[in-house]
Amino acid sequence: MTNLQAGDAHLQYNPQTQNITISGVMRLANMQEYEVVTQYLNECLATAADNLTLDLSKLTFLNSSGITTLSLFVLQCKKNTKPTLHIIGSTTIAWQEKSLPNFNKLWNEAAISFQ
Repeated sequence: MTNLQAGDAHLQYNPQTQNITISGVMRLANMQEYEVVTQYLNECLATAADNLTLDLSKLTFLNSSGITTLSLFVLQCKKNTKPTLHIIGSTTIAWQEKSLPNFNKLWNEAAISFQ
């Protein structure tokens, strides 16, 4: 497992299950500060084989720069066409119910589910 601390958020990747979990509050100041997150996600993507899960169900806050970062990651997955991407959100976190379905507008093959 590889880990990254980004502000008050914790990112964890398990290469065996090909699962990226992001939890906490991600409120970095701008896109430059999110560059470390972008690099981390792209490294995870490079090692994933068939299916990659992005579990956001414990990410309680994400600012607009963070949403842009995740949107660019979805587009990178689309560009690679492999692996398939499954995004998990929570019905109890308002921003997720509102924002996560927009990822399907970027890549209609991304699977989005809520817990």
